[in-house]
Amino acid sequence: MNMTCKVAMDLAELYKSDLVSAETADAIHAHLKTCPDCRRYYREYDMHERHGDVSIPAFGEDLEGMETRLYRDLSKRLAHRRVLEIVGTSAAIGAGTIMLAIGILMMTKKPDRKL
Repeated sequence: MNMTCKVAMDLAELYKSDLVSAETADAIHAHLKTCPDCRRYYREYDMHERHGDVSIPAFGEDLEGMETRLYRDLSKRLAHRRVLEIVGTSAAIGAGTIMLAIGILMMTKKPDRKL
């Protein structure tokens, strides 16, 4: 079977989900051996499956632009994670400080004793 890039890219989801016939899988595999653009597309497709918010480029779209978007999206996610870590740490430190202050106040307060 002679496989074109357009057909190989159209079949990416079915191929990755193992839903194509053995003959089609062999044809895609043979095409990927000879086509660096489709190999890169299939690698990017794997990234899309692991990170569902990343879009797969349309046929003929600039694949280097795709790499730039992937790195930018990853950078945004990491920055968001850092912000959440800082907020969580700050909240824990604030709660600990308040509890410490209450404990110190309770220890220094003298009970009223009536004899």
